[in-house]
Amino acid sequence: MVMAMNENSHSILWEQFEQAAAQAKKQGNFVQAARILKEALREAEEYGEITPNLITAAHSLAELHLAQHRYKEAEALYRLVLEVREKLLGPTHQDVVDSLKKVAIVQIMSFRAEALGRRSAEPVLSFDDMMAIAS
Repeated sequence: MVMAMNENSHSILWEQFEQAAAQAKKQGNFVQAARILKEALREAEEYGEITPNLITAAHSLAELHLAQHRYKEAEALYRLVLEVREKLLGPTHQDVVDSLKKVAIVQIMSFRAEALGRRSAEPVLSFDDMMAIAS
């Protein structure tokens, strides 16, 4: 899909990726949703600059990995989002703070699952519960 595109064309492309991934996720097809989001991430990277769409794709993919209890993959993507947001927005911006919370929460969830011998099983607390506790 590498072709000359203007900003508007990319916006339409990102919307298509996001809609397709949301539909796959809604249908419970997390593998397909992950594939779509990975393609969106690749496309954004090929675009050659850090865009909000790259951050959105990485964040969405991290959320999807987290829903599948794939903590290492989720943490790596949340860290990517954190680094990019920190560079673009500064260390005290609310989006940076939120990203830092997500990294910490994923680490806690991963630690708890591992401590309980549940590498890929249902976490003791959901992500939403952990976010509520953190705020």
